[in-house]
Amino acid sequence: MDDDQSSDPIATLVIQAPGVVLMVMAEISVDRPQRFMKLSRAHIHGATANEVGFANLKTIAQAVLEGMDLDEIIIEGGIRTTGACPGHIPRPFRFTRQIRPDPDA
Repeated sequence: MDDDQSSDPIATLVIQAPGVVLMVMAEISVDRPQRFMKLSRAHIHGATANEVGFANLKTIAQAVLEGMDLDEIIIEGGIRTTGACPGHIPRPFRFTRQIRPDPDA
């Protein structure tokens, strides 16, 4: 988390992925008993349009789910100020944890 660029209730996360550094700003809530995280009013900066792509975003989400031991992440975008359809709120993204086969089975 980037404390210098965060101000409650908005948190700023810096995510380093191969070939790109993303800055994610959002209101983040985690419900541990329900194993759920929600990012509201999210903005993602640092990559050109469609540079990261949904497949890579899904890979990042899976890493977060595994690392935080959660089952689901919902990302609700903030109102777009630039780019495609300014003033529009993008549709939410939902990521669920992949169930991996038991290697001992």
